[in-house]
Amino acid sequence: MTHDDVLDQAIRSAAVPVPARVGQEPARELLERIVATDRRPRPAPARTPHRRPRLALAGAAGALAAAVAFTLALVNAGPAFASWTPEPSPISDTEARDLVSKCLPVRDASVARVVIGEKRGEYAYVNAVSPAGSQTCFRDRNGDVRNTSILTVLTSTERLGAGGVELYSWGQLRTDEGYVRIMAGHVGSQVTSVEITLRTVDGDSRTARATLRDGYFGAWYPEDADEASSNTTTLTVRLADGSAVNLSARELHEQPKLD
Repeated sequence: MTHDDVLDQAIRSAAVPVPARVGQEPARELLERIVATDRRPRPAPARTPHRRPRLALAGAAGALAAAVAFTLALVNAGPAFASWTPEPSPISDTEARDLVSKCLPVRDASVARVVIGEKRGEYAYVNAVSPAGSQTCFRDRNGDVRNTSILTVLTSTERLGAGGVELYSWGQLRTDEGYVRIMAGHVGSQVTSVEITLRTVDGDSRTARATLRDGYFGAWYPEDADEASSNTTTLTVRLADGSAVNLSARELHEQPKLD
């Protein structure tokens, strides 16, 4: 006798005799359905294919695509000030005035005189002077314009003489890419060129040629904030007679060299 036969017999034995309420028609029909139930094993339901690996693969593909896009963004961004050049390029008077108008308040821009303007790579720099002092406008590679000003009285051309040098602006400016050093000055009538040499404590150096125009010079170069106190900056000033003099930027910024 099988296990099913034993179970069938047990159910039928338990059903006879039955309580009186089972004699009622609904209860009897229920009991008959229980007894007549087919107890043969039923086939297991078909399993739905597991889709989680596909979802995991899709998630991995999305993460990979995001990582690739982020990497490409970094590649396109490039290193800070990558287009900076030691040799300047000229800027038109129209562009220089437009830069000043975006940089200074209307009242200050109307009386400011642009004395130096240059481009280095994707960047533009303009220095304007007024009776109140020096105004510096710097445009980064994104087109954002920043301003620094120095309220000081500039040394006259007569006092500078033939070979005098005044460094009236030499501050740092913070941009989205890092810090830059902005330089602007006034020179004597016989000065033909100004070169800036920056030396680090490790012995590395780089040289930039300043823009020189009508007795004014200017330049800018990248310099990290933590390097500002340790770097050594020298100006090489060349005169029309072929002579040259090397001057400390730090000392020159504190006190002009008069001829």
